Amino acid sequence: MTYPTPKELYRSADLLKGYDPNRRLGFADGWDFRMYRRYIADGAASPKTLAVRRGQAEHDAYISDALKRFLDQSTPKLVGIMGGHGLSRTDAAYRDVVQLARALTRQGYFIVSGGGPGAMEAAHLGALFADADDAVLDRALALLGQAPVLPNLLGAIADDGEIIESRAADLDAAQRWMNVALEARQLAPPKAGESLAVPTWRYGQEPTIPFASHYAKFFQNSLREEALITNSRAGIVYARGSGGTVREIFEDAERNYYVGDTAAFTPMIFFDRDGYWQEDATYDAAGKVTHAALKVDDLLTRLFRLAPGVDAAACLAKIRFTTDIAEISDVLAGHSATAVRNLAFTLQGEPLKVSTAVLCRRAGD
Repeated sequence: MTYPTPKELYRSADLLKGYDPNRRLGFADGWDFRMYRRYIADGAASPKTLAVRRGQAEHDAYISDALKRFLDQSTPKLVGIMGGHGLSRTDAAYRDVVQLARALTRQGYFIVSGGGPGAMEAAHLGALFADADDAVLDRALALLGQAPVLPNLLGAIADDGEIIESRAADLDAAQRWMNVALEARQLAPPKAGESLAVPTWRYGQEPTIPFASHYAKFFQNSLREEALITNSRAGIVYARGSGGTVREIFEDAERNYYVGDTAAFTPMIFFDRDGYWQEDATYDAAGKVTHAALKVDDLLTRLFRLAPGVDAAACLAKIRFTTDIAEISDVLAGHSATAVRNLAFTLQGEPLKVSTAVLCRRAGD
């Protein structure tokens, strides 16, 4: 069996093909999750054979090309929204991300995020319901609240790709989690907002959410991360998150550090009403976390004061720790013309006109 070579970006219907919301373990038979099961059977992050490695690489090359052509057709103002997969659908922070994505989509931005649960799902939900009435969005959120947290499916699939029967209850719970999402999606207005999801089968235990309009799904997580960060040229918003979100923050920080052009410095927005990114975590006597937080503000300030060839103060002005949507809109608006220009250069095969295309590393930097 060969791996697919998609000529276009995936749609939700492609990923859900074969999914039966009413059959026990129907979740595991959807095309997306079956591909994850195959990925596991073929060695996961360590492909068993060269043929497997080549098949996955060819798939990712095709999806990369499909993504380029999609962006070339629309040249959108792409705003990335990154954040943790563990955010519950009933958390205030989840609703905050929904409202931000909704507002930015209304303003003409195109939301891009991962395709998993938590903050990623909230971003796509907000984009989808951009033109919906508040009451309709509230109904959708209430439906989602009936299955607020995705169960942990890590280890639910054996090395041969088969379901581990003792984990069937978790798969049934995941099916319930997906089913309420499909019900909520039915409430979206006829003119539904579009967004781009960029997930990976590397984390295939986190099923792809059904709220985006287009999906660029990769086997290689490194390609997925590169696609997320480099294409979010209008700016990136960071909701609360942990390891994966921190990786994205510092991949973005690396590109901004070496940008060599103050105007091309991409806005970095840290978005959490509780100051997650500006505080240190606290712990009890036993070492258990009592208040989750991860302070990055001081480190980023010190880093960009060292950045070569840019006006540090002007760059730092594009880093905001806020949940004020009007403030975020102002920062993004000040950068959007540069973002559209740089995306156009890239798509037209003139990447060297974009300062971040070649990172300007110099001795001692």
